[in-house]
Amino acid sequence: MSFQLPAGMRPAAAPQQGGDDPEAAQRQAAQAEAKRTMIQAMLEPAARERLSRISLTRPQLAAQVEDLLVRMGQQGQIRGQVTDEALKGLLEQVAAPAQSAPKLTQTSARTRTLGGGITIQRKRDDSDSDEYDL
Repeated sequence: MSFQLPAGMRPAAAPQQGGDDPEAAQRQAAQAEAKRTMIQAMLEPAARERLSRISLTRPQLAAQVEDLLVRMGQQGQIRGQVTDEALKGLLEQVAAPAQSAPKLTQTSARTRTLGGGITIQRKRDDSDSDEYDL
């Protein structure tokens, strides 16, 4: 049993696998090797060790820092080797936007203000009244 497409429709091309084009695989491997050697040359041993430990636990964060280091190196923003303390600063800089949470301020008992102009105001309920003393 075959499926017939409506008139004017064509089947989509099958997704290309990376193994089909050996030249692309070689180019990608060469780029990865160049990136690895560039990062290895930029970092002091302690910083390199820290980044490798982070890549084991948080690979996405390590990849972001590596990309940042490569960009900074290509733009000439890095002079000399990156120390462990400088790497800590880069890690905080990359991780900070992901960890930012809305700040909550309470203006009164029933009103709270979140960051970004959001205000939560609870409506007064009959049970909130102070009339009921036991």
